Amino acid sequence: MEAAVAHLQRASELLPRNPVLRCELGKVLAQTGRMELALPCFEQATEAAPDDVEPWLLVGVTAGRMGRTGDAIHALRKAHSLSPSHPMVQRELAELLFEAGDAPGSLPLWTRIAKAAPSDVHARLRLGETLSRLGMHRDAVSNYRDAVSTSPDAANLWLALGQALEDDGDRDGARRAYQTALDLKPDWALPLSALLGLGQGDGSSQLVAQAQRLQAGAALGDTDRALIGYELGKVLDSLGDHAAAFASWADANRARRRTAGPMDREALEQWVADALASSPAEAEGPDFAAGEDESLVFIVGMPRSGTTLTEQIIAAHPLAIGCGELPDMALIAQRADAAGKPPYPSGLLREWADSYMSSVRRHAEGTAKTRFVDKAPLNFFHLPLIASMFPRARVIWMRRDPRDIGLSIYSQNFSPDARFATDLRDLGHYINAHVRLMRHWTKTLPISLLEMDYHSLAQEPETQARRLLEFIGLDWDERCLDFHRSKRGVQTPSRWQVKEPVHTRSLGRWHRHEVSLQPLIEVLSPSAYV
Repeated sequence: MEAAVAHLQRASELLPRNPVLRCELGKVLAQTGRMELALPCFEQATEAAPDDVEPWLLVGVTAGRMGRTGDAIHALRKAHSLSPSHPMVQRELAELLFEAGDAPGSLPLWTRIAKAAPSDVHARLRLGETLSRLGMHRDAVSNYRDAVSTSPDAANLWLALGQALEDDGDRDGARRAYQTALDLKPDWALPLSALLGLGQGDGSSQLVAQAQRLQAGAALGDTDRALIGYELGKVLDSLGDHAAAFASWADANRARRRTAGPMDREALEQWVADALASSPAEAEGPDFAAGEDESLVFIVGMPRSGTTLTEQIIAAHPLAIGCGELPDMALIAQRADAAGKPPYPSGLLREWADSYMSSVRRHAEGTAKTRFVDKAPLNFFHLPLIASMFPRARVIWMRRDPRDIGLSIYSQNFSPDARFATDLRDLGHYINAHVRLMRHWTKTLPISLLEMDYHSLAQEPETQARRLLEFIGLDWDERCLDFHRSKRGVQTPSRWQVKEPVHTRSLGRWHRHEVSLQPLIEVLSPSAYV
């Protein structure tokens, strides 16, 4: 291989503008892991042959492998413009856009790829996930139904079909799809945990026994152990075996912590301290049109504080639409961090605001909606940026008994990124930090903010629903109390709770586990309580 590198280097020195030689040298360097040397070769080839698709493709692939996602997407877009039907260009660009969270950008690409290769399981999975991210749950279901008809033995397609059916509100259909996946791949943790999560039904005792057998064994990896432990605990809790339930959740959280790592308490405390000491200068009103937009409603708070219920109530209004937990503000916050400290130039704020609004409006194409609800709870970290971009937006801060929040989070299968969820003391510190931040934002940010108590919402749904609508500038509509009749899909852990009327069963659940929750309770500050 080194001889080939030396030969191609000599040839390239003799013919420095030859794009073929530059590409061949780059390929050999890439094959030996020297990406940082390969990339300039491909870039030089694009300069020598700007209308040739291969150098642009190679730049995109190499930059992507190096983690330079922006450069990779730029190069692959250029390659795609030169050769829109090039299969590898389509796939590489679709994959990068998907990984970057650009579902609208990747959708037409995955659609074409799947149409050209109907039995391509990976493409079908990516297309379905992209559709789901865009809230197109029925289309996702149709994609997976067509896919399993072509590849009936692909257990992962049946699993994905079950997830899409859950998102679309078809509980029985989801159960059948998960069971098929489990039949095709016995003891697979994903469909088993999904079936447990659907609650009581035919064969539930057999599922519990199967889960307990796997949990007791040593062969279960930490990822699968966590999946099964969370859902098994919920079933045991519903059966009244609270001690066994908490033991299952503890086992799941230990497993998740081994794979995801602990929360960095010091980093969190430093971030909060910096935020509390910062000037609210970044929240000064921008001088561009997006800043005047009154249509946005942000529901923030701790996870499991009632954000989904609140969104569903508002989204039942004919002039409102729930956009779910949009990732856009978190992505924009990353770009803001890279841009330096606030205040930010109005040009940047305009660019970010336009990007966010284009994503929001895709959820309401062809409708007359006037209120758009983003219920990503952790947007509370980004409220100064939100106030800077959209000073006329409304923010609803959901509050709930922190002991109920802690129990609900500890028993829930969150993303591995949620490191605060796996340890009760970490949970307490995180809740305290959240309250400190929100109290600070409430006092310092020039933005409309409503504090909403989940306990009051559960006990007085009409009174609090009227309060919500008045706050966001909408007239009262009785349909907001019938939100549970809505056919819209929900992709959060509360998806089945919001398919029934408001109830009080979740209030005070922590009492059943008071002894086990002591590490959390000892850490909670007085201000954490509603």
